[in-house]
Amino acid sequence: MNKNEQKFLGVEAGGTSICLSIAINEPSNVIERTSIPTTSVEETKNKVLEWIKTKGGDNISAIGIASFGPIDLDESSETYGYITTTPKPNWGQTNILGWFDDYKCPKGFDTDVNGAAISETFHGLHKRGEITSCAYITVGTGIGVGCVVNGSCIHGLVHPEGGHTFCKIQDGDNQFQGTCPFHGNCIEGLVSTGAISKRLGISADKLSEIADDHPVWSIIGNYLAQLCANITCLLSPQIIVLGGGVLNRSILYPIIRTETIKILNGYIKSKYLTNDFIDQYIVQSPFGSHAGSIGSLELARRAFIKSSKDF
Repeated sequence: MNKNEQKFLGVEAGGTSICLSIAINEPSNVIERTSIPTTSVEETKNKVLEWIKTKGGDNISAIGIASFGPIDLDESSETYGYITTTPKPNWGQTNILGWFDDYKCPKGFDTDVNGAAISETFHGLHKRGEITSCAYITVGTGIGVGCVVNGSCIHGLVHPEGGHTFCKIQDGDNQFQGTCPFHGNCIEGLVSTGAISKRLGISADKLSEIADDHPVWSIIGNYLAQLCANITCLLSPQIIVLGGGVLNRSILYPIIRTETIKILNGYIKSKYLTNDFIDQYIVQSPFGSHAGSIGSLELARRAFIKSSKDF
């Protein structure tokens, strides 16, 4: 590696898999990438560290860990760096930041969706142009919402957990109790991969076989539109980016956009909440399914810059 090059390691820890990426100088300049299934804590940790070792871990300039949550972001807390009360079995109270203690380099740590949101705010590739605020929603094993306002991720009591908010249950859907072990029919309990699978009585690996015109997608699209409408009313971001495995179903984008406009019913006046411009407000990441991993690399880059300034 050239002495003027910075080597960033991104760790996007999701409930289904952990994506590891190495980039040079810029998050988008990825030279290595792999995906490791999120199985047991020890097995996953060992595979992650082994891959990093084989890729020259000693030369890493900074590490960005963007993790599923909830996580502890309070640096004064004894459990800073931990995954805390996650619905994922056997992963509660996991010190995921501690996995990387042997690497004496700057580290950035945040939620997977906050990492993606900060990347989506500043990469400059969205059609509507320069922005300073963004909400990023991932829809997969879980539902995460990351938010950037005035150029900074929202941190407070902990971090946003928009996937565990509630929405109006559609007519005819009252019998579905949801799948969230904490809240039942919160957004995550209604539209995650597990929820969709349960609705259809199939395993998650069979979801790709469901036709685009199946009525389940209208149900899922409406609930996600309610989430988008709530975010619009609460935070008024300049853009909402949708990602995650469920959103590989591209038919959902027009459903969500149309339903969001209907739900808001003309109350908020913006050209981006019209049929002509809604596709510049509710969008897909230009990085597609790699939005989260790019976000983890952006956390690494920012940690490196902050460390350099502190020094």
